[in-house]
Amino acid sequence: MDNYQKVEQLVNKSGCSYEDAKAALEACGWDMLDAVISLEKEGKIIKEQPEAAESKTEETVEIIPEVVNDKGYDNAGSKKQGKTKEASKKVKGLWNRLKSILTENRMVMIKSNGQQVFDLPIWVPVLALAMFFWATLILAVIAMLLGCRFHFEGADLGKAGINDTMDKATDYAEKVREDISEKVNGKQNTDN
Repeated sequence: MDNYQKVEQLVNKSGCSYEDAKAALEACGWDMLDAVISLEKEGKIIKEQPEAAESKTEETVEIIPEVVNDKGYDNAGSKKQGKTKEASKKVKGLWNRLKSILTENRMVMIKSNGQQVFDLPIWVPVLALAMFFWATLILAVIAMLLGCRFHFEGADLGKAGINDTMDKATDYAEKVREDISEKVNGKQNTDN
């Protein structure tokens, strides 16, 4: 049942105005039973005289209170309660996943001779990138030009695809270093 139908039903059953019915339903989260109780407390329900009720030939409209089951759905199948709980669970799940990635994965820097320079939890380089982006990026490029390789270890980041990409970046940096070295050496030879 949509909101318009609820307003219409409440007006027909209670005899109040559309404006009062809509306001009561909005104030009660579109719960019919709560809206009827609210209108009764405010004295806005018009009670019919017994003889007028008997002569009335209109079909009686029954107000069915909304029942929300344990999964948060009402009797019409609409999601009612638990939207904030669901959003809270999603945020909490996302936070736990992020925390897991940042603490259970590591970044390792290895020299060209295979010697390990450092082994850091991944949150350290992430924080460095966030706070000092350009400085961190420049230092990483310099390290690659000097022949150092970066590898990731852990369930999330220790995958071959990520490490292959890092190896390709280091290979490219080595190629750039060799090109620069050749140009510098070639220029020195022509000066002699």
